[in-house]
Amino acid sequence: MTTFSVITPVLNGSRFIGAAIDSVLAQSNPDWEMIVIDGASTDDTINIVSEKSKSDHRLRLISEPDNGMYDALLKGVSAAQGEWICWLNSDDLYTPWAFETIAAFSAKDSAQWISGFPACWDLNGNLRYVRPIGAYSQKRIAAGWHHQNLLGNLQQESIFFRKSLFDALGAEQLDRIRAMRFAGDFLLWRFFAQHAPLKVMPTVLGGFRRHDENMSLQQHHAYMAEVLSTDPAQLPKPLSILAGYGWRLLAARSAVQLCADADETF
Repeated sequence: MTTFSVITPVLNGSRFIGAAIDSVLAQSNPDWEMIVIDGASTDDTINIVSEKSKSDHRLRLISEPDNGMYDALLKGVSAAQGEWICWLNSDDLYTPWAFETIAAFSAKDSAQWISGFPACWDLNGNLRYVRPIGAYSQKRIAAGWHHQNLLGNLQQESIFFRKSLFDALGAEQLDRIRAMRFAGDFLLWRFFAQHAPLKVMPTVLGGFRRHDENMSLQQHHAYMAEVLSTDPAQLPKPLSILAGYGWRLLAARSAVQLCADADETF
């Protein structure tokens, strides 16, 4: 069995998808497959992926119309053969050590899903910041505390999950994710947290690329409207600010401890 399956949903992502693929090709652990699920792009996306796949059989392209990003994501997960699944959007990047680090950790730990420290790349692929978040509450993820108006979003590019955890989701849950246009990740994390805690590794595994065409920035209000439609945890604004600030302090303390214990973690 392949160890890692990278799923990349894309529609007209030619600007950055070559770099996203290169960040997977650069992995120090070679036991992976990358499945690009293209929604019938009209730009140069298909040509870029096809050209790169000629020199590496681990890269696969599925190009056909779909019903949005989450329909494409679920299609990719269904086709995946890896023990670990990761979801990399076409404009984001992994660090070269990401897969090797997860493989080494999972050989000693039965964690079902794992995150590194959230990170952000700039337009040119330079690492701009890393957030010191060292622990998450399983109960709070499941209850929907991790959204922008409370404790902040979980960073999808930093998360790896076992295929067995995904397979534990029910048909109704998958249908709810598929129906989302923007916030299917928020539901996915809540469903995962019903089954297992999210472990954190004291390193950067992947990151979000901030640029002028980010869908998450352009569609922020639509994203939050979908989040709120799922009945997440909410607090009055003054309390939500305090809760977010207090949680970030505790998460940072946990990050410091994780780094101090790193010799035993890796």
